[in-house]
This record gives sequence, C-alpha cells and structure tokens, in this order.
Amino acid sequence: MSSPLTILITGANRGIGFGLVTLYLARPSTTVIATVRDPTSPSSKALQSLPRSPASRLIVINLDLASTESVNVGIQSLTVKLNIHALDVVIANAGIAGTTPPLLSCTTADLQMYIDVNAFGSLELYKGVLPLLLKSKAQPKFIYMSSAGGSLTSMNTMVPLAAYGASKALGNFLFKWLALEQEGEEKVVVWCQHPGMVATDMGKAGFELLAKQGIDLSAHIISVEQSTNGIKNVIKNASLESTNGKFLGPDGGELPW
Repeated sequence: MSSPLTILITGANRGIGFGLVTLYLARPSTTVIATVRDPTSPSSKALQSLPRSPASRLIVINLDLASTESVNVGIQSLTVKLNIHALDVVIANAGIAGTTPPLLSCTTADLQMYIDVNAFGSLELYKGVLPLLLKSKAQPKFIYMSSAGGSLTSMNTMVPLAAYGASKALGNFLFKWLALEQEGEEKVVVWCQHPGMVATDMGKAGFELLAKQGIDLSAHIISVEQSTNGIKNVIKNASLESTNGKFLGPDGGELPW
C-alpha cells in the first residue's frame, strides 16, 4: 500500500513535466500540484483528463519562474487557499531552452534571460517551498532538473547552447551549495537531475540541429516515459547519505560536474 505523498512539479503541462504528473497521478494516495504559467492554455487543461489512482488528486496552480512575485504568490496559495501545509517532494522542472549565437555575439541580456529562469527562478522556488518541505512527515526531497548541457566536463561547442548551458551550470552550483550548507537535524535531500537525452519537443529540435552537423545521437535518445520512470525511481531511492548534493542521470548514476 502506498503511503500518502504530496508532490509539486513545475513546468507540468508539457514534456517531462507532463510525464511526471502522469506517473504520479497513477500512484495511489498522491496529491500532485502541477504548476503552469497559463492554466487556461490547452496543454494545461489537458492535465485534467489524466487518469488518477484511488485517493489521488490533481491541483493546478499558476506559477512563473521568471517572476519572483509569481513564485511567492503561487506558494502562498497552497496554504492560504488550498489548505496544503506540507510538501514531500518538489521537482523544479520548469525552464527555458534554446540556441544562442556565439558568446562574442551575445549581449548580457541574451544570457540573463536563461539565468533568471533556469537558475534564479528555481532558487526562489526552493526558498518558497522549504518551510513546507521541512513539515513533511517523510524525508523531504527537492530535485533541480538540470542537464548534461550544464556539465563543464562534458562541454561541447558543437551545439550552440552557451546561455542554456551556463544557466544550468550555475543552477548546479547553487543547488549543490544548498545541499551542503544545510544545518540542523532536519534536512532536505537536494540534488541535480539530468533527465537524459529525451525526445521532447525541445529535445527533438536540438537533436535535429546536431544531425545537420553530422552528429547522430539516435542511439542515446530516450522517450519521455523512459526518462520519467527513471527519475521517479531515483526519487524513490534517494537519501541524504546516497543522493544529497549529487548530479545524477535517469539511471541513478553520477554525472561529472
């Protein structure tokens, strides 16, 4: 029998986020809080049609990582309007991706947009949900959805993702730091999670770009289902001793920073 679980997933109306919501709604006794930038969009409304296991429920709230005010209002609505006073798991999945020109051609504004959402937005989310995570009756967990594109060791300039990669590298640093600087007896398991090379809409665009340059990654591409099942398993087995402050792939293996 599944124990009750309350999980918040940002960027829930597409790709990996949608897949994670689908998986967790299929788990009995689970409250899934799905955050989206526009609850009225067709992709957000599609969340309501997902099947649910007994005693599981879906709550959709507005939250935009590009706005600190939106993050704060969204988190406050959990306690003030929805009577949710504790969270067991938070997956900071929302983010933006895209190609950028060579760094010498980029403006600071070109880079800042990615950093504000992919790094600082998730940091503000962590600050907002931390009090709720610390009220969990289980071991609370916070997952920063990172990317191998943010790995300095694996850096490859063949793909023009400098702004995206820089934002994820910064996010990796921030969340490893947050994982390690925790004090006191009550701690949250915090780690950076690479979802794999996933066949989402954003992922496919990147793979097509590489293919035009003669780089075929088809043997390494995984489906949304494969990615989210792997991530769910990593979350289930995560602990302070084995997972805190790590950078992990969907199979649970450690990745180079």
